[in-house]
Amino acid sequence: MSNILRINNDYSFFLTADEHLRRELFQRLRFRDKNYFHNRAYKMKKWDGFINFFANDTGKFLTGLLPEVTAVLKHFNAEYTIDDQRQKTPFSIDTINETFLNQWLPETNSVGDKISDFKLYDYQVEMINQVIKHRRGVIYAPTSAGKSLVMVGILKTIAPNMPTLVLQNRASLAQQNYEEFVKWGLPNVGCLWGGSVKPNMITVATVQSIAKMEKVLPKIRVLIVDEIHDMMSTLPKAVYRRLKAADIRVAVSATPFKFGGKDSVQKFYVRGFFGPILKIKSAEGGVLTTSELQDRGILAQSKCTFYPIREPQIPHDIYIDAVTRGIAESFYFHDVVTRLARQQKGRTLILVDRIAHGDALHNLLPGSLWVQGKDNAETRKGVIKELQKAKGDLIAIATQQIFNTGINVHPNNLINAAGGQADHMIIQRMGRGLRTASDKERLNYYDFVFEINDYLLEHSNKRLAILKKEGHEVTIKEIDF
Repeated sequence: MSNILRINNDYSFFLTADEHLRRELFQRLRFRDKNYFHNRAYKMKKWDGFINFFANDTGKFLTGLLPEVTAVLKHFNAEYTIDDQRQKTPFSIDTINETFLNQWLPETNSVGDKISDFKLYDYQVEMINQVIKHRRGVIYAPTSAGKSLVMVGILKTIAPNMPTLVLQNRASLAQQNYEEFVKWGLPNVGCLWGGSVKPNMITVATVQSIAKMEKVLPKIRVLIVDEIHDMMSTLPKAVYRRLKAADIRVAVSATPFKFGGKDSVQKFYVRGFFGPILKIKSAEGGVLTTSELQDRGILAQSKCTFYPIREPQIPHDIYIDAVTRGIAESFYFHDVVTRLARQQKGRTLILVDRIAHGDALHNLLPGSLWVQGKDNAETRKGVIKELQKAKGDLIAIATQQIFNTGINVHPNNLINAAGGQADHMIIQRMGRGLRTASDKERLNYYDFVFEINDYLLEHSNKRLAILKKEGHEVTIKEIDF
């Protein structure tokens, strides 16, 4: 039996009688799950802690891992024949340029300003053309780089009447994408989230509502997933496996791989379902960075200031208790954040992790806006609009989950009162403020070094390191307000 590489849209197979090759692929494509040692099955010695991305017995693997599989086969000089069983979804255009979207130019942009002329950035053109060329992959670009327009451009290049699913984790993000697609003249755009159940040829849906179109999932030809880092849990992965006809698969995020890519299981699931990062020539190293966009004036400059917090001293608290007593319910910290917010000019967004924290700050800051998970879409939309265009001084408080990903706001000042340590969360949170505006020269980002507890201090230092690595100007100074 000769070696055969059988390729399908979802899973592929390397069929061989060579046990050595199978074993090599098996060993090279298995990784320890993050925090495996806490898993009950591991503790009971019923599981070795590994997630296998290549089946040793059947040769089965996720199709997006073709580059990894073929690299191993090349290393061992293995000859094989390709049996490509994919039915390719047609594109209506081979390549685009910077003026491609002008033929559908809307009257206003995302914040309501008039548009008289429009050109895609060079990196947006490259990303769209890369999708046309490779048909699947990860679009890796900083927050506020204009990824929604890249999605519009991709959808404009696909042949008409191709069943398409645009998937995301939050209703607010789904609504934002839906409105953007309609504004740019995409036909037959449907919605599926919350009480909105109107699927169409292009359906913008939350993963939580996807069961309402379960029967048509095997007919979907095009899949675009926004903020992929939030879309790799059990439910979305089950959806990706159902899309057997989807040969065009695109994942979008400023932080596609969690914890700086150190979570190998999450990273290889992203690659497996969608393929590798789509590299571009207009960015150094092939991947666009925040500092590059700041140098080009596409994103606002930033100044990050950290203030030490030394009260209350709670050195023996476990992490959860430390967050409660040192952040969410600390009258001292409430007072510091309140005084800091009051001295800011322009639009100020305060991010919190706990409802009790937001309630306390809202009471201490009369006239502030306060939005949380239980608020409906209209309430959130009103706060977002204020953070986009309000003149004068404005303070808005929000739970971090609402503004961690994808939402288009233009604050002058961002106060992170929610703590945190994960790379993807810090980068996404920072990105909320980097969008440019006519009344904004830079983003003033404020954070805190919690010297009250070892857990909180470790997380503070991680935030400092992440922001420095991203190229932001970071200083630590004593409280002077």
